[in-house]
Amino acid sequence: MYSIPIPIFCCLLGAIAVQLVKFIDDSRLLPEDRPNYLSPLYYIRGGLMLLLAAIFGYIYFEDETIGNKVIYFHTGATAPIIVRAMVNALPTSIMSRIND
Repeated sequence: MYSIPIPIFCCLLGAIAVQLVKFIDDSRLLPEDRPNYLSPLYYIRGGLMLLLAAIFGYIYFEDETIGNKVIYFHTGATAPIIVRAMVNALPTSIMSRIND
């Protein structure tokens, strides 16, 4: 039976923690400003965040065991921010080629 390696599992826990914090923050909004929890897009987005955290855990820590679960957790929690920063750091010439 296959088990999830500790680094990837901790990255997933970090991503789950971010989703829980977002859920708590959204519960404080006015009802008309809250996300639509019945929408499949809401759950697809959450699932993609978890997948992104697992991919980052695999890429960063597959061959190297750091042994510090806080680093794994932090990597999973910040995975969407890291991707957003990489996309924003692309030079405008590359972005113009992509948009054409």
